[in-house]
Amino acid sequence: MTAAGRSLDRATTTLGAVAVASAVFVFARGDFSFIRVRGDSVAVVLALGLLAIVAGRRASRTLTLAAGAGFLASAAVVLLALVTRGDRAFLDVDGSTLSFCLGLGIGLLLLGLAHDQPRTSTP
Repeated sequence: MTAAGRSLDRATTTLGAVAVASAVFVFARGDFSFIRVRGDSVAVVLALGLLAIVAGRRASRTLTLAAGAGFLASAAVVLLALVTRGDRAFLDVDGSTLSFCLGLGIGLLLLGLAHDQPRTSTP
């Protein structure tokens, strides 16, 4: 494995760890509640975060893409919940949850797509 591949795997592991660490926001209230991760969304974020950690540790492009797709799918569900229910979303989420899942999903997908790509030389 190349040094670039190891860097991508470390980045994947880090994004997974960030997702798992976001569980502390379950207990955050007031000024420290930057991200609204409550209810069922906690289990989804933890599961996908653990999947991303495993993907980074195993250097698995497929698992990285699966974790990224999972976060994008959860962002779509959050968006649907916000559009259909407004402030009374059934998942107890808001726009911060949407942006958090969207950011992790895009980041993991880009890492998965960049993994093991052949390099082209410039003339």
